[in-house]
Amino acid sequence: MKLKFCTYFILQFISSYALKFEEITNEIFPLGEDIGIIAAFGHFNSDEFTDVISLQQGGHKLQLLKGTENQPYLQTSLNCSFSDIITSVVPGDYNGDSVLDILITLSKDNGDKNDIMILWGGNGSIDCKSDSTFTILNQPFVVDFNGDMIPDIIGEGTDENRYVWISSTEKKFSNLSLAGKTKQKMRKCHSSGLIDLNNDMAPDMLITGEKNIELWINTGKEFTMNDTFRIPYPQNVNFTWQSTFVDMNLDGKFDHVIPVCHDRKCQKSAVLLWNSNHSKWETLLEVFVNPSDQTVWGFKLPVGATLVHAALPPTLRAGDVNMDGYPDFITVLQSKKIVTDVRAVILRNVPCQNCSTGRTIIIDWDVPGLKDIPNVQLATFFDLFEDGTLDILLSTNTKQEWKMHALKNAEIFDSCFLKVLVLGGLCQHHNCTTDPYGVNQPGPMVRYNMTTQDGKPLASTAIQLSQSAHFPLQLPYSLFGLGQTPNFIDVLTVSIPAAFNKSVHKREWAQIIPNSQIVVIPHPPHNEQKWVKRLFVTPSHLVLLTCIALIGTCIFLSLLVALLHWKERREDKKERMQEAYRFPFDAM
Repeated sequence: MKLKFCTYFILQFISSYALKFEEITNEIFPLGEDIGIIAAFGHFNSDEFTDVISLQQGGHKLQLLKGTENQPYLQTSLNCSFSDIITSVVPGDYNGDSVLDILITLSKDNGDKNDIMILWGGNGSIDCKSDSTFTILNQPFVVDFNGDMIPDIIGEGTDENRYVWISSTEKKFSNLSLAGKTKQKMRKCHSSGLIDLNNDMAPDMLITGEKNIELWINTGKEFTMNDTFRIPYPQNVNFTWQSTFVDMNLDGKFDHVIPVCHDRKCQKSAVLLWNSNHSKWETLLEVFVNPSDQTVWGFKLPVGATLVHAALPPTLRAGDVNMDGYPDFITVLQSKKIVTDVRAVILRNVPCQNCSTGRTIIIDWDVPGLKDIPNVQLATFFDLFEDGTLDILLSTNTKQEWKMHALKNAEIFDSCFLKVLVLGGLCQHHNCTTDPYGVNQPGPMVRYNMTTQDGKPLASTAIQLSQSAHFPLQLPYSLFGLGQTPNFIDVLTVSIPAAFNKSVHKREWAQIIPNSQIVVIPHPPHNEQKWVKRLFVTPSHLVLLTCIALIGTCIFLSLLVALLHWKERREDKKERMQEAYRFPFDAM
C-alpha cells in the first residue's frame, strides 16, 4: 500500500500544473432558469453555438436552451411537459429532413419499460405533441445501422427480444429482429457504443450484454457479431459501471475504459482498461484517498440519486481539459466517511512507466472552483464560449431541487486545438446550395495525424456521438487538444457509415491549420470527392504573443536602422565640413 501511495505522489509531482475554474452560472443561464438536470447537447438552429437540453420538475418537463453570443449565453427557447417521467434524451435527425429532432423515453410500469417518442423538429421549433412510436425495455442505443445517414434505434422490445428500428423519411419505423444473432439480453443499464474495433475507419458496435460484452463488426454487408470472442466483464467486482471509449495514448486506436466497485458500498473503487493484446483488464486507478485528509472516496452509487426511475450510473465523461492532446475525465465521487459529501473531480491522463499504454490517470482533488461545489450528481465538459477550451457544466441536488452550474476554465493554456463537426450530408431540395445539409450525426469518425517538434508521429481518433444511453452527455462534435506544438496537422481523415455495399466512405485533407474549427459536409455521402470542408481559424494566445513579439522585433529593427542611418548621415556631414575647410595645396 505504501508503494502505491509513493507512486501516486510521484505522478502528482511529475504532472503538476495549474488548473482552475470560475463559476459564471449567472452569465450562462437566464435568471431563475438554472433549475434542472443537464440531459443532452445539440445544434438546433444550425449556428456556431451548441444548445443544451435540460429536464425539470422531476423529469416531467423538457427545456431547450439555445446558445447565443450575448448574456445569458444559454437562453430558454422551448418547454415541453409530459405526464410520464423522461428517462432519456437523444437529439438526432430521425427523418432525414436536415432538421434536428429530439428522441425521448418516457418511463412506464414503474420504470421497467420506456415508451419511445420523437419530438419532430421543423419551422424553427419542436413539436411537443408527437405520438409515441414503440416501447422498449431499456434505454435506446442510437446508431446509423443501414448507412443512410438517418439514425436508427437498437433496443429490446416488450417480448424481450432485441430489435433495430429502422427510421425513414416518412416519420415511421420498421423493426428488424436481431434475436437470431445473440443469445443474451442487453444490460438494463447498458453503455453500448460505436467503436472502431479493427482500425478500418468504419464504426463497429460494442454492445454490453448481461453476461459479457458483444463485438459487432461492420463487414460492408452487415453488422456481424463475433461468435468466437466476447469481452468478459472484470472478475471479483460487485459493480461494473458505464464504459467509455477514448484514445488514451494517441496511437490512433480506441481504448475501453470502465469504472468498477469491488464491494457493494463502493468503498474500494477502481478504473480499469481492457488490454486487447493480452485479453485482460488492467488497473488504471485504484487509489481513491484524498491526501489532504486521508479520506477514502469512491464512485457514487445511483440509489436515489436521480429523477425517480432515471438512475445516473457512475460514468467517466471524457475531454482534454488541459489541451495537452491526451483525453482526461470528469466524474462524481462520494466520501465513504461522510456519505452526504459528494463532489466532482477531474481524472488527469498522465504518463506512466511499466504500463501497457504508457498512460495512467490520477485524481486532481484540489481544483479551485470545482472543489467548492457540493452535492454534485452529474458533471460533464462543455465548451461554453466555442473557443476550443473545455469548461464544465454541473447538476447538483439539494432537498430534491436540481440546479445547474457553469464553470469557466480560467486557466490560459498556450496550446492548440482542432474542432471537427461532421453533418449528416443529406439534401432534400433540388437547390442544394441553400440546404443546410443535415445536422450533427452519430457515427462519423475523425482521425488526425501530425508530427511533433521532435519528429515523433502522433495520431488521435474519435467517433462523434458514439453513445446515447443514460446521459453520456457527449458533445455533438470532436474536440482534440494538440498540445504546445503549433505545427500543421499532416492529415485529417473523416469517415461516415456506408450503406451495405461498402463498409465506409472516407476522405483525407492535408496540411490543416491548428486552432481550426472545421465543418465537414459529406454531400453526397457516396461521393467522397465532392465533400466540402469549411475551416474557421481561431487565433490562440500563443499566436497573439508571437504577433506581438514579431511586431516588437520589427519596431526594434526599424529604430536600429533609423539610428544607424542618422549616425551615417552625421558622419557624412562632418566629413563634408572637413573637406570644405581643407587648404587647396594643388592650387599653389
